[in-house]
Amino acid sequence: MSSSEKNFDALLAEEQLADPSFRAEWQRLAPAREFAATLLRYRAEHKLSQRALAAKLGVSQPRVVKLESGEHNPEFVLDVAPTSRKPALVTARAQKRGAIAHDEVSVVAASSV
Repeated sequence: MSSSEKNFDALLAEEQLADPSFRAEWQRLAPAREFAATLLRYRAEHKLSQRALAAKLGVSQPRVVKLESGEHNPEFVLDVAPTSRKPALVTARAQKRGAIAHDEVSVVAASSV
């Protein structure tokens, strides 16, 4: 089979066998590609531009571009604690957005890319 007749999966498998560093990087970025695909799917289903999604998420449009690229693993932090404790794991900026409180527990989420 010529390389022009191979599908993407076959070419990818061949490259991973031939180059261990490529394989390691491909595996390292697997969460980024999955998140990017999910984000793109969400944006398309809701007919949102990158700018509109950025506004909805409270981030910049370039941040959405970076997330959708699948080339950077996003980092998420959840701080789950009793409502009597101030969040300690997330940034002050995320804390200003507020926590989601339910019963006696508050949750604050933050991300960075």
